[in-house]
Formats: sequence, structure tokens, C-alpha cells
Amino acid sequence: MAALLEDKLTSLAAAAEFDICTSCDARSADLFAHSITRLHLPSGGCLSVLKILMTDACQYDCYYCANRAARPMRRHALNPDELVSAFLGLQARGLVNGLFLSSGIHRSPADTMAQMLAAAQMLRKRHGFPGYLHLKVLPGAPRDCIEAAVELADRVSVNMEAPTQRALDQLATRKQLAEGVITRMHWIRQAAERAGPGKLKSGQTTQFVVGAAGESDREILTSAEALRRSVGLRRAYFSAFRPIRDTPLEGEPPTPPLRQHRLYQADWLLRCYGFELGEIAFTEGGHLPLNMDPKLARALSRLHEFPTEVNRASREELLRVPGIGLRSADRIIAARRRGRLQSLDELRNLGVVTRRAAPFLLVEGHQAGRLSDLLARERAAAEQLALPFSPRPAPAVVGQGVPWATGASSGAAKPSLTESRPTR
Repeated sequence: MAALLEDKLTSLAAAAEFDICTSCDARSADLFAHSITRLHLPSGGCLSVLKILMTDACQYDCYYCANRAARPMRRHALNPDELVSAFLGLQARGLVNGLFLSSGIHRSPADTMAQMLAAAQMLRKRHGFPGYLHLKVLPGAPRDCIEAAVELADRVSVNMEAPTQRALDQLATRKQLAEGVITRMHWIRQAAERAGPGKLKSGQTTQFVVGAAGESDREILTSAEALRRSVGLRRAYFSAFRPIRDTPLEGEPPTPPLRQHRLYQADWLLRCYGFELGEIAFTEGGHLPLNMDPKLARALSRLHEFPTEVNRASREELLRVPGIGLRSADRIIAARRRGRLQSLDELRNLGVVTRRAAPFLLVEGHQAGRLSDLLARERAAAEQLALPFSPRPAPAVVGQGVPWATGASSGAAKPSLTESRPTR
């Protein structure tokens, strides 16, 4: 019996690999090596979170998914007692202090979520577990299950997978984006508002599969921005498509990990730097340039805004200079209260990456650096990655509004976990 349970736990922990709860995983060398993930906190600490599925049996046949119904494989399932016992055992050994629980959809979303909620209830009520709990809301889950998840969890998420129904149809013909996913996101927001402060402290998130359905980066970021306004989405995660054996997409090329990274960088600019979507520079096909980070691409597409005088620029203007980040912008403003800045060395001591920032700055009216030098370095870096280099990306064009993302604006929530940041 112990060997059978260990086999189930190992398989279901490994199967949770494709559910994302952080953009820079650090793995643990243990039985659950593929599913103990470090979540880094703004305070500098971190959480060790077990990622696991309730079951890898699923009624859906999503073309990209390792757990699709038609894929020939052994299926496993845990009951709530088994899951809770395994988690508490890992906690007692000091290996985990948080749980991320997802699942395939066996029989129905309601039946599977009932099992997940029973495990969560057992942890919270019977065992008094006060730590971090992230529950996946399954597409099509009933409203009462969502209300219970919001009461029990610190964070909940429901995966969009694709930014539009057209793209989703390329991945999962039975899934309905508006009814099965977006409606649930609105229910989550409404349940959290009714529950009040102290509930769902880490908000709701979603996940996109990147590159499997011909969607553009502009479509993905437009959807994420619309969801921030309409349902208070805390953040989006991006998963570069990887073909899986015995699935309909096994012969498709994988998505370059660099594309996933650029999406995280652009998303950080939108969430934390106060950028507008219209500032992001896309290629003609609606993608982020791979050969440079989105902040530099934005600056090169708007050279008429530069150079910026460092002694007069607002915080908003400073944050649009490549090489100046959130902390260094605040340090510049604090330093200016003590006197005018005179040199690049002073800026470097304040945390500015001057090799990037100098071409876009004036210091006491003097040009701080040459754009040609920066472009030469960027060209050399792109050549090392065998990427095409374009020093002047076309200005961004804002994508069309997403028709399902309507409702009163609640503002962009600040992230509770700091995971992936752009090059400054």
C-alpha cells in the first residue's frame, strides 16, 4: 500500500509541472523534485510550495496537454486524506510550507473540485494549517465551489490558455473561453469582494500557453491588461509551448523560451512601472522583439522623447530610461534633494546601469553617452543568440479591445510575489 501511494504521489507531483505558480522556479532535490517550487516574497523571504494534481485523469482532449483524455497512459488519483497526509509529512520534514493544488477534470468540474476543496478544508479546519494555499479553479466549476475556494485559499487561478476563442479553438475544441473561464473569473472577484479584507490575500491569476495557437504577444498582453481592469487579475503566467509525445501537437516546434521571457518583461513594465500597452513596441506581426528587452525597444521606437535631463526628469520619465529601475529612480529623486547630480559615477553609485542609460540621459545639460555604442553592444549580443537585429522597432499599435473583458475598472493590483523582472 505504501509503495502504491508513493507511486501516485510521485506521478501526480511530476504531472503538475505544467501548472505555473512562479516565473522562475527553483527545484528541490527530493521525492517531489519536480514540484517543490520556491516563491520569492517582496520582503526577501521565500515559500517552498508543493505543486501537485488531485488526479491526472481528465475528460478533456486539449491538443497540447500531457493529461489529455485520449493519451495512452496510466492514470492516478489521490483522495483528500492521502493528499493531506503527504503534505503534512513534507511540512514536518521542513521541505514545504505551502501547497499549490491543481487537477485534471475527472467526471465533472464539480466532482473534482469537491475533492480539492475537501482536502483544503481538512488542512485548514482539522489540522489548522495557516500557511500559503493556492487552489486551481477548474473551467466550468460551479459558483458554490468558487465561493468555497475563495474562503479557503490565499490565491486562486483559472487558466485561460489562449487570449481569444479563435486561438483556444486551436488547442481545445470543447472549451468555451467566455462562459467556462471568464465568467468564473468574475465570480472569483465578486466572491473576494463579499469575503472582505483578509481573504484571498494573493488574489487571482491565470496562465497562457505561448506559441501553440498562432496567437500574438500583443493579443496575450491585451488580454492580461483587460483582465486586470475587469476582474482585478493579480498577474498572468506565460508557459512556452513544448510538444509532448502522443498528443496532436507533438510534431510542432517548441516556442523559444526567450519569447516567454520577453512576455514576463513586458508584463512587469505594465504592472509595476506604470507603462501603458500603447507604449510597448511590437513587430508588424504583433510580437515583442526577441533581440532586445521591451524597455529598450520602447525607447528606440520613441527617440524623440530623449535625451532626458536627469536633474529635472519626473519619476515617470526616469522609469522610461533603459538602465533605470524602480529603486534607482527613487534614489535619484532622493539624491536630487541634496544637490544636483554631476556625473555618471554618481548615477552608477545610485544603482543605475549606466552603460544602458547613458545614451538616453543628459547630466547637467551634457550628453551622457553615445547611442551607437549601446547599439553595437546589443547587436553583438543578438549575434551571439543568432537573432536578427533591428535598432529601430516600429512604434507599438494598441490591439483591439477584448470583447469579453468588460466591467467596472478596479485598478491594477500590486503583485504580492516578485518573480520575473525586466532588464532595467
